Amino acid sequence: MVQVSDLKTSMRIDHTMDDDFIQQLLDTATQYIISAIDSKAETGVMATYEQFDLAVSLLTQHWYLNRQEASSERIPVTVQALIQQMRGAYYADH
Repeated sequence: MVQVSDLKTSMRIDHTMDDDFIQQLLDTATQYIISAIDSKAETGVMATYEQFDLAVSLLTQHWYLNRQEASSERIPVTVQALIQQMRGAYYADH
């Protein structure tokens, strides 16, 4: 499971001013990924897929780093691809 400290390390953030905001983004990204795969799926089930933590991490970082930038890119292509892989695996398993 992705932690705020992991994201801060990845983004090279060495202060605590945004910790609550990063946690909020992390929680939202987690729910977003789950809902994109199956709105009735549970976090524990999704966390078994290797791509889950990477997708959550990448989406959280994208939202954090682009929070003040108006962009037509809503979700990074890499995150979309990971969601599609997990969706296929999820429906094959269930």
